[in-house]
Amino acid sequence: MRNKCRALRPACIILILLLNAAIMAACASTVSNDWQAQLSTCPTSVELGKFMPWDRLEIRVFGQDDLSGEYEVSPRGTISFPMLGEISVEGKRCDELEVIIREGLQAEYLRDPSVICINREVSKTAVTVDGQVQKPGIVDFRPGLMLTDVIAQSGGPTVRAQTNAVVIVRKTEGASKSVSVPYQDILLGNAPNVCLHPADLVYVPQSVF
Repeated sequence: MRNKCRALRPACIILILLLNAAIMAACASTVSNDWQAQLSTCPTSVELGKFMPWDRLEIRVFGQDDLSGEYEVSPRGTISFPMLGEISVEGKRCDELEVIIREGLQAEYLRDPSVICINREVSKTAVTVDGQVQKPGIVDFRPGLMLTDVIAQSGGPTVRAQTNAVVIVRKTEGASKSVSVPYQDILLGNAPNVCLHPADLVYVPQSVF
């Protein structure tokens, strides 16, 4: 394919430009009619970050290197922790697991253990920002994270951005749905802001003009 492109380089360049234009036009077309209805539900802290089998996490016990390390949740929804044995973590959040481990260690082994749990699942702890922003990448998720927050943390739109129809891609019940929202109107206070969920993708398209 590379050799063919070298032989027909002008044609390949034109084809690539046309494909890019088509993709950008599709992404940056119009605001979704029902964007507010589709994005009206905000996650709560209670709903977020619950562990499932195969999830990865890290436990740190201050001053106890032999008790600190990374773990993968077993198919049974448990981890095997030193001194405490098998702990059920499925359906629990990091803050809940910290209490379980701290109380378990305090009861038998340590006077006042300091325990930190870190969820290593990016899909549950981050939002991805891509397209025409100054610093595309990953933004750490927190309850109450809004669309304007993640774009601001990504350095804001570039001069080539189409800000009237920013795309949000969200996984719902195993399927991905994309919704175009009027970011510029939100920024100006003429439309409600959008609260984001873990694993959301925010895409700022390029203007076709």
